[in-house]
Amino acid sequence: MIETTIQCWNGTDKQVDAVLLFNVLAHLGQADRQALFQKLSTQWLTANGIVIVIEKRNEPNGGYLSVLERLGKPVKCHYDEAERDMLTAGFSLEYTQSMWGTDDIEPNPSEASVKFIQMVSESSEQEVRSAVAEWFEENQQSVWHNKFAIFRK
Repeated sequence: MIETTIQCWNGTDKQVDAVLLFNVLAHLGQADRQALFQKLSTQWLTANGIVIVIEKRNEPNGGYLSVLERLGKPVKCHYDEAERDMLTAGFSLEYTQSMWGTDDIEPNPSEASVKFIQMVSESSEQEVRSAVAEWFEENQQSVWHNKFAIFRK
Protein backbone atom coordinates (compact mmCIF):
# COMPACT_ATOMS: atom_id res chain seq x y z
CA MET A 1 0.00 0.00 0.00
CA ILE A 2 1.23 3.47 -0.88
CA GLU A 3 -0.22 6.76 0.34
CA THR A 4 0.80 9.85 -1.62
CA THR A 5 -0.60 12.57 -3.84
CA ILE A 6 -1.34 11.55 -7.40
CA GLN A 7 0.86 14.31 -8.76
CA CYS A 8 3.84 12.94 -6.78
CA TRP A 9 3.22 9.25 -7.41
CA ASN A 10 5.69 7.70 -9.83
CA GLY A 11 4.01 4.33 -9.92
CA THR A 12 5.35 1.14 -8.43
CA ASP A 13 8.21 -1.21 -9.18
CA LYS A 14 5.71 -4.05 -9.65
CA GLN A 15 2.27 -3.98 -11.22
CA VAL A 16 -0.69 -4.01 -8.85
CA ASP A 17 -4.06 -5.77 -9.00
CA ALA A 18 -6.17 -2.85 -7.77
CA VAL A 19 -6.07 0.91 -7.34
CA LEU A 20 -8.50 2.77 -5.07
CA LEU A 21 -9.39 6.36 -6.00
CA PHE A 22 -11.80 7.59 -3.36
CA ASN A 23 -12.76 11.27 -3.79
CA VAL A 24 -9.40 12.29 -5.24
CA LEU A 25 -10.23 12.78 -8.92
CA ALA A 26 -12.25 15.90 -8.11
CA HIS A 27 -8.97 17.68 -7.43
CA LEU A 28 -7.25 16.71 -10.70
CA GLY A 29 -7.49 18.63 -13.93
CA GLN A 30 -8.35 16.78 -17.12
CA ALA A 31 -4.76 16.46 -18.39
CA ASP A 32 -3.49 15.00 -15.08
CA ARG A 33 -6.48 12.67 -14.88
CA GLN A 34 -6.01 11.38 -18.43
CA ALA A 35 -2.27 10.85 -17.85
CA LEU A 36 -3.01 8.91 -14.65
CA PHE A 37 -5.56 6.66 -16.37
CA GLN A 38 -3.19 6.03 -19.28
CA LYS A 39 -0.37 5.00 -16.94
CA LEU A 40 -2.74 2.78 -14.97
CA SER A 41 -3.77 1.09 -18.20
CA THR A 42 -0.34 0.68 -19.78
CA GLN A 43 2.10 0.38 -16.86
CA TRP A 44 0.81 0.02 -13.34
CA LEU A 45 -2.06 -2.51 -13.41
CA THR A 46 -1.86 -6.25 -13.99
CA ALA A 47 -3.70 -7.76 -16.98
CA ASN A 48 -7.12 -7.93 -15.29
CA GLY A 49 -6.45 -5.17 -12.77
CA ILE A 50 -9.27 -3.03 -11.44
CA VAL A 51 -9.67 0.61 -10.49
CA ILE A 52 -12.29 1.40 -7.87
CA VAL A 53 -13.56 4.98 -8.00
CA ILE A 54 -15.80 6.90 -5.65
CA GLU A 55 -16.49 10.41 -6.87
CA LYS A 56 -19.11 13.11 -6.43
CA ARG A 57 -21.88 13.73 -8.92
CA ASN A 58 -22.63 17.31 -9.88
CA GLU A 59 -25.78 17.96 -7.86
CA PRO A 60 -27.53 21.33 -7.44
CA ASN A 61 -27.78 21.22 -3.63
CA GLY A 62 -24.41 19.69 -2.83
CA GLY A 63 -23.18 21.98 -0.08
CA TYR A 64 -19.58 20.79 0.03
CA LEU A 65 -19.08 21.44 -3.69
CA SER A 66 -20.85 24.79 -3.49
CA VAL A 67 -18.78 25.92 -0.51
CA LEU A 68 -15.56 25.02 -2.34
CA GLU A 69 -16.74 27.02 -5.34
CA ARG A 70 -17.52 30.03 -3.12
CA LEU A 71 -13.97 29.76 -1.75
CA GLY A 72 -12.46 29.85 -5.23
CA LYS A 73 -11.59 26.13 -5.40
CA PRO A 74 -14.22 24.59 -7.66
CA VAL A 75 -14.12 20.85 -8.18
CA LYS A 76 -12.14 19.94 -11.30
CA CYS A 77 -13.91 16.64 -12.03
CA HIS A 78 -17.23 15.01 -11.31
CA TYR A 79 -17.99 11.32 -11.66
CA ASP A 80 -19.36 11.54 -15.21
CA GLU A 81 -16.11 13.10 -16.48
CA ALA A 82 -14.01 10.48 -14.69
CA GLU A 83 -16.07 7.66 -16.19
CA ARG A 84 -15.73 9.12 -19.68
CA ASP A 85 -11.95 9.42 -19.28
CA MET A 86 -11.63 5.88 -17.90
CA LEU A 87 -13.53 4.46 -20.88
CA THR A 88 -11.42 6.53 -23.28
CA ALA A 89 -8.27 5.08 -21.65
CA GLY A 90 -9.50 1.58 -22.52
CA PHE A 91 -11.08 0.47 -19.25
CA SER A 92 -14.42 -1.32 -19.14
CA LEU A 93 -17.09 -0.37 -16.63
CA GLU A 94 -17.90 -3.46 -14.55
CA TYR A 95 -20.22 -2.09 -11.88
CA THR A 96 -21.72 1.17 -10.60
CA GLN A 97 -23.74 2.09 -7.54
CA SER A 98 -25.15 5.46 -6.52
CA MET A 99 -24.80 6.61 -2.91
CA TRP A 100 -26.67 9.51 -1.27
CA GLY A 101 -26.48 11.23 2.08
CA THR A 102 -26.43 14.56 3.84
CA ASP A 103 -23.35 16.71 4.40
CA ASP A 104 -22.22 18.27 7.64
CA ILE A 105 -22.87 21.65 6.04
CA GLU A 106 -24.92 23.54 8.58
CA PRO A 107 -24.74 26.95 10.28
CA ASN A 108 -22.26 25.55 12.80
CA PRO A 109 -20.29 22.77 11.04
CA SER A 110 -18.11 20.36 12.98
CA GLU A 111 -14.45 21.19 13.53
CA ALA A 112 -13.53 18.20 11.35
CA SER A 113 -15.60 19.57 8.44
CA VAL A 114 -14.10 23.03 8.80
CA LYS A 115 -10.54 21.65 8.90
CA PHE A 116 -11.17 19.45 5.87
CA ILE A 117 -12.62 22.32 3.82
CA GLN A 118 -9.72 24.53 4.95
CA MET A 119 -7.22 21.92 3.75
CA VAL A 120 -8.88 21.44 0.36
CA SER A 121 -9.59 25.13 -0.28
CA GLU A 122 -6.49 26.62 1.36
CA SER A 123 -8.79 29.08 3.14
CA SER A 124 -8.86 30.42 6.68
CA GLU A 125 -11.25 29.07 9.29
CA GLN A 126 -13.23 32.34 9.15
CA GLU A 127 -13.49 32.19 5.34
CA VAL A 128 -14.79 28.62 5.56
CA ARG A 129 -17.31 29.42 8.27
CA SER A 130 -18.55 32.48 6.33
CA ALA A 131 -18.93 30.50 3.08
CA VAL A 132 -20.81 27.74 4.91
CA ALA A 133 -23.13 30.24 6.63
CA GLU A 134 -23.88 32.03 3.34
CA TRP A 135 -24.57 28.76 1.57
CA PHE A 136 -26.82 27.52 4.38
CA GLU A 137 -28.91 30.70 4.39
CA GLU A 138 -29.82 30.02 0.76
CA ASN A 139 -30.25 26.24 0.84
CA GLN A 140 -30.99 24.89 4.34
CA GLN A 141 -29.84 21.31 3.64
CA SER A 142 -27.01 19.69 1.75
CA VAL A 143 -27.40 16.37 0.02
CA TRP A 144 -24.46 14.62 -1.61
CA HIS A 145 -24.58 12.07 -4.39
CA ASN A 146 -21.51 9.94 -4.98
CA LYS A 147 -21.02 7.23 -7.54
CA PHE A 148 -19.09 4.04 -6.74
CA ALA A 149 -17.65 2.29 -9.80
CA ILE A 150 -15.38 -0.61 -10.65
CA PHE A 151 -13.40 -0.42 -13.89
CA ARG A 152 -11.41 -3.31 -15.35
CA LYS A 153 -8.32 -3.05 -17.50
